[in-house]
Amino acid sequence: MTFGKNLKGMEEYVPQTYTPEMIRLDANESYADMPDEMKSKVLAEINAQAFNRYPDPAANALCKAFADYYGLYAANVIAGNGSDELISIMCSALLPSHSRVLVVSPDFSVYKIYACLYDNTVISVEKDENLNFDPDELISAAKSRAVDLIIFSNPCNPTGQGITATNVEKIISSVNCAVCIDEAYMEFWADNETVMPYVNKYDNLIVLKTLSKAFGMAGFRIGFAVAGTEIISLFRKAKMPYNVSVLSQAAGLAALKNKEYLKNMTAQIIARKNMLYQSIKPLEMSDFRVFDTKTNFITVRTPNALSIHDYLLKNKISVRYISPDFLRITAGTRGENNILKTKLEAAINETGIH
Repeated sequence: MTFGKNLKGMEEYVPQTYTPEMIRLDANESYADMPDEMKSKVLAEINAQAFNRYPDPAANALCKAFADYYGLYAANVIAGNGSDELISIMCSALLPSHSRVLVVSPDFSVYKIYACLYDNTVISVEKDENLNFDPDELISAAKSRAVDLIIFSNPCNPTGQGITATNVEKIISSVNCAVCIDEAYMEFWADNETVMPYVNKYDNLIVLKTLSKAFGMAGFRIGFAVAGTEIISLFRKAKMPYNVSVLSQAAGLAALKNKEYLKNMTAQIIARKNMLYQSIKPLEMSDFRVFDTKTNFITVRTPNALSIHDYLLKNKISVRYISPDFLRITAGTRGENNILKTKLEAAINETGIH
């Protein structure tokens, strides 16, 4: 029987199951819920909608608000049910059958999952000890293996590292394939190395964005793809007709109209991330490396990663374990960060790291 053959041997992406008392530092969500004043604006926008009608299939108002926020043309933007849907469309509908997809490792595991799900071949370039990769090595691999798509996150989830827009542009301009840059965490990088302004310069560039991270709207599942009009037209043909709900379109529109709120939300998260890094960095030792980060989380490499993860989970703190030796810890509130540090120190002592 061939039913589901593409799923055989594929590792399932399993989000953590939470109990009400748990400290949730594993999913890279914003630690802060939307304030009541902003929720009122969102609810007012939602209440103005007709619930008995399908949503705007093109999410025109939402895409225009997103374009206005970033100084883009609305024609270069399409909305999705989270950026995951847009990754799925790329790997299923926009790539030729049995394509070759080039990723870097470690990186967001969903790229490989979707590529394999749709019977594509995944080629991986391994990062170095500092969790960086050489753009020239990526270009060489793309050319020698005749890949159809390069995709990576910048800054990277789960490493927190990033490469400059100059180096990203070098990759885009040097290869004969589509290049997708997932900029879900770019708002946290002070240098702002986005390549969104290049989408009308390079017809092979796709940039993914989301409202889930810096803007604290993970519950609404709103993602965007930014690209030249030819690629956007292909996305429109491939996506489901009403892929972004009335509620999500209204909520996203309300938030994007309030630029100061979004900027303040991002600044607060960055401040808590800096606090988390400064508290954990002194714990660093030969078998416990703490990486600097351009995101809203901290990445730790240790051979005892799984043991520490399990210890924290028993103490009602959820962080992300990434095989074989990484922990990804999202910035929380001031109190959550303090509790995390205390329990992390205890876990280090418990597991005998030196």
